[in-house]
Amino acid sequence: MKKKFLHIPLVVLFVTSTVGYVNAQQVVIGTPEEDSIRMAQLAGNYNPNVSMAVRPLYIKQSASDKKFQFKPLLISFTTQFNSKRPFGWNDGSMILARGLQTQLRAGVYLRKGIIELQLAPEWVYAANPSYDTSVHWGTNPGGAYNKLFLGQSSIGLRLGGVSVGISSQNLWWGPGIRSSLLMSNNAPGFLHAYIRSNRPTKTPIGHFEWQLIGGRLEGDSTRSYENFHLKRATQSYPATWRYQSAFVVSYQPKWVPGLFLGMTRTLQRYQQDIGLGGGGFLQQYIPVLTKAFQKKNEPTDDAENTDQLASFFFRWVLPKSGLEVYGELGYNDYKQNIRDYVMDATHSAAYIVGIQKLYATSKYKLLIGAEITKTSESASNLLRGAGNWYVHGGDNGYTHANQILGAGFGYGSDMISIRMNYFPKSQNFSLLFQLEKVIRDPNSFSVKWTDYIWQITPRWRANRLQIMLPIHFIYSNSYLWKTNQKANNIFMRINLNYNL
Repeated sequence: MKKKFLHIPLVVLFVTSTVGYVNAQQVVIGTPEEDSIRMAQLAGNYNPNVSMAVRPLYIKQSASDKKFQFKPLLISFTTQFNSKRPFGWNDGSMILARGLQTQLRAGVYLRKGIIELQLAPEWVYAANPSYDTSVHWGTNPGGAYNKLFLGQSSIGLRLGGVSVGISSQNLWWGPGIRSSLLMSNNAPGFLHAYIRSNRPTKTPIGHFEWQLIGGRLEGDSTRSYENFHLKRATQSYPATWRYQSAFVVSYQPKWVPGLFLGMTRTLQRYQQDIGLGGGGFLQQYIPVLTKAFQKKNEPTDDAENTDQLASFFFRWVLPKSGLEVYGELGYNDYKQNIRDYVMDATHSAAYIVGIQKLYATSKYKLLIGAEITKTSESASNLLRGAGNWYVHGGDNGYTHANQILGAGFGYGSDMISIRMNYFPKSQNFSLLFQLEKVIRDPNSFSVKWTDYIWQITPRWRANRLQIMLPIHFIYSNSYLWKTNQKANNIFMRINLNYNL
């Protein structure tokens, strides 16, 4: 079976399609290059010790990279259109808006010795016209949106297999492809300090990848919140920023090739609450490593109004079969004790499960996958409420710039996704078909608002230019949670990437 995949020039495809990012040593979250790397690993043609769960991915440097570098990055231009209502996720600094919206990213990469600097700001403009709202969903947007972000920028030191620095890049933690419970590119990248592995670290028991961050999460008083059904948040807290302490770790046991086990955890608190519980620097600014995973019932337990999210994940890659399976289970609340984990395992829980299978012949390659994500409350909420996944406590919930940092398909919602990627013999074209079903916040309403989404995405490559044209048709049943109300929406996007 392994020989079946040896003729697939996936690594060549990856290298030739990511020249701009190879120079920068990183692959931007959400680009087709990530798909190419993951598919190459599935075929047995990429480093088997990379989990794909700690991203952005770092590309191995060559000897010439030790010299001074000044490289232009890919120019990325994206424009999209929603015909009836705000729709879309995993689009970084773009916002949920009806009508036309545009994002532009460009920049440069510089490196000398261990010092590296990447400047890749993003500019977003949205016409942001009004749309149909209800008492439960939507807000009059109040006019055009225009903002410049730091985007995929960073400055840091590369110290062998470890990097330290400051960044505003998007992060993706966990094995999911369509969703991640804790960290994705649904919201704009936020400013954070980091220390991380930039390649799998070999030990006597296997390989490790990890990242530890301390970041600043902001709100936007001019916009509505994704985790309040696009409504304005009630600000009982002062409108200050929130501090986030978070980590991810992935372990690949040397005794089980292709298996990855990992954990993510994040704690956030408002700026004015830092230090209320006492303690030194570690307790105040790296509490994700010092704060217990279960309540101690001490007076200082909740003095800092700290919200926790944590998840455990796995990914198993079987290159000889061209198959991978993965999953992530998360909690948005502390457990009382070990008995609580066992007796009420679904309380405050969310999960992702997925599978991918690669078929290859001399004429084409076919990548088929499915993923299920659940963030709505479980049945145990009838006896013991946990709040929806991204608003357990605190006014702004788990957001940055009012956008959810994790799964962005809808607050308290569930999603099923089925996709098929077709790659003909020509490496300059591919075609994605995708079907999705989103049930919007089923626990809060007796009427089930359900979106059925059909997507087709052709991709072309012509020399230095890459073009993607996703087209979505969204049919909504019981729209706005109103019985027998139906609605249609067309979502189209044009993405152009040009390598200078």
